[in-house]
Amino acid sequence: MSRLRSLFRPFRKDERGLASVEFALFFPVYISMFFWAAELGIITIKSVMLDHALDVSMRELRLGLMQNPTQETLKQSICNRARIIGNCEDQMMIELQSVSTVTWAMPQTPVTCVNNDEEIQPVVNFDLGRQQELMLVRACIVLPVLFPNMIFGRQLFRDGSGGIGIASISSFVNEPS
Repeated sequence: MSRLRSLFRPFRKDERGLASVEFALFFPVYISMFFWAAELGIITIKSVMLDHALDVSMRELRLGLMQNPTQETLKQSICNRARIIGNCEDQMMIELQSVSTVTWAMPQTPVTCVNNDEEIQPVVNFDLGRQQELMLVRACIVLPVLFPNMIFGRQLFRDGSGGIGIASISSFVNEPS
């Protein structure tokens, strides 16, 4: 032990390179926080755009401005309004179903997202409902992670979907014709 002390004794009082050591220790932490903040900011912007696009598209549907609405026309309407989301129509799932006004029972299943690992996608309920019926709309889109090898990116890839799923939920009452 005394031999080790004598080996490092010349370096004990030497302060040269002290800033380099601090930089080497803290730079990875700061750069990781920067990438994390950038990733979260982009995901938040895309989530807000999805919420807005879904609300405006559901307003058009509720007022009867969409002729013969299908799942594909709704996807197209939402994706045209949320242009910041790339590859939107291929990555989005839309579920439309009525809610009973007697029991107010909401769907117990989680929002269905596209699974990039599978060729066959899950079936979602798409029922336009009748007049004066309360409708629940759930949309989910899988976004790619910009920095998948960073700490935050690895946490997002746990589900195996190839990205992070963001969901938006809206409701409306079918207007009388």
